[in-house]
Amino acid sequence: MSHFILTYGYNDTPERAERRPEHLEHLAKLQAEGSLLLAGPLADLSGGVIVLTAADAEAAQALVERDPYTRHGVTRDRQLKEWKITVGL
Repeated sequence: MSHFILTYGYNDTPERAERRPEHLEHLAKLQAEGSLLLAGPLADLSGGVIVLTAADAEAAQALVERDPYTRHGVTRDRQLKEWKITVGL
């Protein structure tokens, strides 16, 4: 398994508040499946970071595409990159 970091910003839309419960439910499911290591907003609330575990980049992207925030245009400037951990975990 590989690790991936997703970073993103937020679009100015009321969908963010409306979709937040669905987004959190999605993250909880990913955690239960073992696909989510960490997730949360940046301290200044300008965006967020999600750390995923997946077989490859395609599988990680599929996890991102299932997120209600992605599906409903809440996030922008999404960047998904594989992360080679050298210390920790």
